[in-house]
Amino acid sequence: MEKKKLLVLFTVFLTALILMSAGCIGQSAQTGTPAGETLAENTADGSQHADVVYLSGGDYGYPQPFTIYPRGPGSSKVGMIFDSLVERDEIGIIPWLAESWEVSSDGMEYTFYLREGVTWSDGEPFTASDVKFTFDYEQENVPISGGIESGVVDNVQVVDPNTVKFVLVQPASSFLYKLTSFNIIPEHIYKDVSDPFTFLDPEAVIGTGPFLLDEYNKEHGSYRFVTNDNFWGPDTAVEAVEFIPVSDSLIAFEQGQIDFTSISPDILDRFTSDPDVRIVQQPAFWGYQFYFNMKACPELADRRVRQAFAYAIDRDELVKKIARGAGKSGKMGILSEDHIWYNPDQPEYSYDPEKAGELLEEAGWIDTDGDGIRDKNGEKLSYVLSLGSGEVRIGELIKERLSEAGIDVQVKALESKSRDTNLKNGDFELLISGFGGWGADADYLRTRYCDTTQSGSVSSGAAVFGYHNDTLNALGTQELQELDDEKRKEIVYDMQTVLANDIPAIPLYYTTSYDVWRISKYDGWMNMYDHHARTHSILSYLERDRIAAKR
Repeated sequence: MEKKKLLVLFTVFLTALILMSAGCIGQSAQTGTPAGETLAENTADGSQHADVVYLSGGDYGYPQPFTIYPRGPGSSKVGMIFDSLVERDEIGIIPWLAESWEVSSDGMEYTFYLREGVTWSDGEPFTASDVKFTFDYEQENVPISGGIESGVVDNVQVVDPNTVKFVLVQPASSFLYKLTSFNIIPEHIYKDVSDPFTFLDPEAVIGTGPFLLDEYNKEHGSYRFVTNDNFWGPDTAVEAVEFIPVSDSLIAFEQGQIDFTSISPDILDRFTSDPDVRIVQQPAFWGYQFYFNMKACPELADRRVRQAFAYAIDRDELVKKIARGAGKSGKMGILSEDHIWYNPDQPEYSYDPEKAGELLEEAGWIDTDGDGIRDKNGEKLSYVLSLGSGEVRIGELIKERLSEAGIDVQVKALESKSRDTNLKNGDFELLISGFGGWGADADYLRTRYCDTTQSGSVSSGAAVFGYHNDTLNALGTQELQELDDEKRKEIVYDMQTVLANDIPAIPLYYTTSYDVWRISKYDGWMNMYDHHARTHSILSYLERDRIAAKR
């Protein structure tokens, strides 16, 4: 086996994460430094410890992998309680429950050496059996948060109590990265649970992570997490984290109700002169996407029609008017320009309604009576655009621009959970949804836009209903199996070019809001290299030298 030993020294009095971060980069980590600008007005160091940190709340479900709501704020709460084998810091992948690992030369076997002495929060020992149990259990009960993509792993073997081996179906370049969201659950609890999706007992949130769930109020959307005294790792820098309901996060921050929030550029002046406030711009890793349902609307399967949409939507206008300048226009190759594998040499689609009209006419859609464009059978190009209730202004601007190209759109606002359910089930014609993860491992170009599984069979989980592209599927298969990062990067560049030509979906814009926090209260916030939200990183709440955060 080709060894990749990643030994980490832990003591109670030393900041272990410095050692864990330094030189401990795993295979295919897509390492890099996240984009984001710290405003130079305030360079002072603040408090590295806090008794309680207050953050804006909202209900994201009971924080175990099978009952949480499938968005970043929910998944991050699961991560406060349940650990993964490996984690992500500012640079790349670091050891976590596994202190080291080996990868076979053919990339088919991953052997993980687990930390000794780790216990669950109820005092029971954590062993390799828990890892195998979690994988096997999730084959029957697919978690809402985390988990391993189906068809990647053939089996998991317990070598000894502190060693576990994953045997893959075929080499998978992103396997180690995907393990960062594989939350390990306790066998001694879940082995007797036949339906984890309704498991809301206190035992459901017994984990190995740094925090315990102390309080949860679904109605108010409030959570309180407190330090887990049985945690195996470095001390918590924050003794308790409370998510509380607020009607306006900016006002709540100014009044001292919460300790962290995000703001737009037009109100920066309210904080830039305050020596107690740190301001850092987020990388462009959260964004809005415009979805086509080609299964429900077959005419959308013509890429000329989809290209017409790309030319007809003024994405720069959305950045200016909706994001108030704190954003970057969407790129048709999907990846944000802040992504470490972004391809700058791809087809561009600047706002051009005339070009949109030409493409629609070429595709057989003509305005003959001034009442919108129609095909030769008199069918009108008209759609219902579904979106969240907080995104109506985005929809109205898009409606205006599409009308200039002769496309009729009716905006339908839904509660966000209903919108997400409709997207998952394909119950829409056009749809807008905002989400994070745009800085994640570029394999998501395959999992979201290719419609074949690892074995080559048709996938039911592709992100775009009715979309199929043989070239993209072939590239996705190559990307998955290529273990050389430089060669894999070239494939990802090619995938972006194909996507930019084909337009299976339209990234509207990626947000780059400014995070603000009071350094006298707590100044230990950090970003994972692939993510935009500092409050989502478990490392933000742990003891760690700021030198590691500034590398």
